[in-house]
Amino acid sequence: MDFKDLAKEISSRSKIKINRKNIERLLGALRKTKLPWELVDLSDFPVPAVFESMKVLEEKEIISISDAGFKLTARGKEVVKDIHPVEDISCSDCEGRGITLEKFSDLEKKFLRVQKNRPGAIRRFDQGYVTPKTTLSRFAVAYERGDVVGKEIILLGDDDLMSIALGLSGLTKGITVVEIDKRLTDFIQETADKEGFKINVQTVDLRHPLPKEHVKKYDAFITDPPETIKAADAFIGRGIASLRAPGSAGYFGFTRREASLTKWYDVQKLLLKYRIVFTDIVHNFNEYVNWGYEEETRAWRLSPIKVRPRKNWYRSALYRFETLDGFRGNFKDYGEENIYEDVESSTT
Repeated sequence: MDFKDLAKEISSRSKIKINRKNIERLLGALRKTKLPWELVDLSDFPVPAVFESMKVLEEKEIISISDAGFKLTARGKEVVKDIHPVEDISCSDCEGRGITLEKFSDLEKKFLRVQKNRPGAIRRFDQGYVTPKTTLSRFAVAYERGDVVGKEIILLGDDDLMSIALGLSGLTKGITVVEIDKRLTDFIQETADKEGFKINVQTVDLRHPLPKEHVKKYDAFITDPPETIKAADAFIGRGIASLRAPGSAGYFGFTRREASLTKWYDVQKLLLKYRIVFTDIVHNFNEYVNWGYEEETRAWRLSPIKVRPRKNWYRSALYRFETLDGFRGNFKDYGEENIYEDVESSTT
């Protein structure tokens, strides 16, 4: 079978550009799992294109689809016989992140205790928060890179509660959170008051420019934007605007579940115009807790099999960059525009 022609057909039908390698990985994933969300996780390209691929493969009698899952047909087994099953051989101790939490055992205990009462994710704000270990691992990476101790840090959106991990550490010079969800801002402020650390928390809609008080003030920012080009530009661009000097650092997550490599290219190209340089990209660093409103999402409507995920399946890469001389941020006002959805989106 010509995988190039298959990729072309799926790209045309899904309106998402995929290639031969995507098809090979998808077929390798089919040798490992029959469940839709695990298949998306292993395939590592946008959800709508993965599920459109399943329809095409069924039409070509390569798979059969039932309530039990996807199953390779006799023809399908012949097609995939020379394709190696997808394997996860990442470090089991650090879960592939390349960072240890051994130094922060006390912080880990405190954070695990505090975050138990956190607000849940809601669809209105396109929320989906990461596991506590992911948050702590992000903290450890920023600590190792010199972006925590004695630094002023801003969080643009914080449903991952990174501000609380930073506050509990007692290592920063200052922490600011700008977040649209008042449930979260209240929880973060109440936690800070109870645990005895200072924090500046404001309710802000990042479709609008940062308040002037936050421009060129911080040593580092952390954000986790929705995976559209406009949302990435808004969230990350505001973050860059908040940084005080060359050598300041920005951290953000970006997934393959809702972003093709073409979109990755467009986002990277856009950000480079702001005069930043990427220093780190760690594959699948961020693991998200299943948010609980799956049945309300486009991904659910597209899935050929209506079954809730059995384990966490949504992951994203961790990006880090530093600013160069002449860097600038994004001050565009998007008004009330919906910047959170595009053809590759599926979890809104």
